[in-house]
Amino acid sequence: MKTFKDLCSTTIFTAVLAATLSLPMASANMGGDMTYESFLESCKNPAAYGAQRPPQNIRLSCKNVQSTWTPIEAGETALGETRNLSTELFSDKYHVVLQSFDVATPEFNIACPRYREVIETSQIDKSLTCEQVLAETRGLKEICLDAINEAISTNRDLVDVVATGRTFSGCSGIIQN
Repeated sequence: MKTFKDLCSTTIFTAVLAATLSLPMASANMGGDMTYESFLESCKNPAAYGAQRPPQNIRLSCKNVQSTWTPIEAGETALGETRNLSTELFSDKYHVVLQSFDVATPEFNIACPRYREVIETSQIDKSLTCEQVLAETRGLKEICLDAINEAISTNRDLVDVVATGRTFSGCSGIIQN
């Protein structure tokens, strides 16, 4: 037979379990993952997420990885030219038939633009408040894109550049590894 104390403990445990299961998944697991929309809701209504206050110490981390082509020393190639001369001789008595002659011509040298592929990586962290997050009308992609573009434009040292080893020559039109 259960005592009054056992019944109270079971009732409290059941109430806590029911309350925990009725909360959104992220609040049942403090520090858990959630969607951006849920995060916005947690700023608006922290009690619905099992908290007494909105989130603090908000940090938006933005990482940009971009492949691009940068010019390197131009190459050079020679373009062959051809010249052909044909002759035919006529007179009142004779005819020398048409003959064709190749005439030597110098090669025409041209510069060929060359490029190498690089991967540019940059990362920034942006501190925010719930008020700033709620006032924002853009999504995370747009917020980060604007923030990282602005940071790079003012400090190019934020960008780590690594060559992939691939090159492109404008003369051959072939990407080489």
